[in-house]
Amino acid sequence: MIPNPLALIAELTHRCPLHCVYCSNPLELAAVTSELSTAEWIDIFQQAGKLGMLHAHFTGGEPLARPDLTELIAAARAAGLYTNLITSGIGLAETRLQALVEAGLDHIQISFQDSREAAANWIAGTKAHAHKSTSRASFAATKSHSP
Repeated sequence: MIPNPLALIAELTHRCPLHCVYCSNPLELAAVTSELSTAEWIDIFQQAGKLGMLHAHFTGGEPLARPDLTELIAAARAAGLYTNLITSGIGLAETRLQALVEAGLDHIQISFQDSREAAANWIAGTKAHAHKSTSRASFAATKSHSP
């Protein structure tokens, strides 16, 4: 018997404001119009839940570029999946973070290449660290949320 897959990597979009050199999506490889729709992703999460998957990892590009991200997280959670957002954090305001948590977001993974700005920018090949630090300060100011 083949065991069920444990996790779904949901690459929601190729869009990203950073264009880091190490990323597998340095360009918009697929146009926004060719992305899966909200309904298609919801169907995928339901199928994943029925298969016995445990996790849904939301990634991209930058998954925050999807205006329907809150709805997608809610659908994955409703399907019984543990939800993990992999993000640069750029553009994530406290109100959106709160909405994602209320929708069922279990975990956030914010990408930092180094704690030192110069080294982080060198690794990324772009000056993104200061933007991420601003997002990090916003997260630190947000009170802790527990499911």
